[in-house]
Amino acid sequence: MRTRLEDLLATADRQLASRSYDAAIDTYRTASMEPGAAEAGVEELLGAACRARDEARGIVPPVEPPDPPEEEPPAPAPPLVDVQPEVPPPPQPQPVVESRPVEPPSFQLLEPEPYMERRPVQEIPLEVEKLSILHPTAAPEEPDEPQYMLRVIIAVLIFVAVCLLAILLKGRG
Repeated sequence: MRTRLEDLLATADRQLASRSYDAAIDTYRTASMEPGAAEAGVEELLGAACRARDEARGIVPPVEPPDPPEEEPPAPAPPLVDVQPEVPPPPQPQPVVESRPVEPPSFQLLEPEPYMERRPVQEIPLEVEKLSILHPTAAPEEPDEPQYMLRVIIAVLIFVAVCLLAILLKGRG
């Protein structure tokens, strides 16, 4: 039977193989707290996992500067020669750029086509509920009194007819 440290190291190795770098790093950190982690070299494995993760992300470790060379005895100085410095020729004058403003671009407007001319706006009536598709103009309002009485009389006649029908059917049954 394997110990917990061996199980953690095997799990971390599988996670590294499947490119689960962060999981492997966490597993190595857990393994570093187990007894015997120093002898198993968990710290080195953790560092290798961190480097593998950084390389997969494109992070390159900084380059260490090379060791300074060992000091050599200074070479004898060459004899001094009197050299006159070369004087550069005077710079050529820059061409003068005219400082007039640049004109903005202009566009010629096209004449509107006859089919694109604006039509006069029609007035929309406010009482929309009185209009219909077939008759867009509203009907003239009529007094409602005669229709009201007619409706009441028709309702009373229907009520009486239903009551008589109910009495006749009840008597037979």
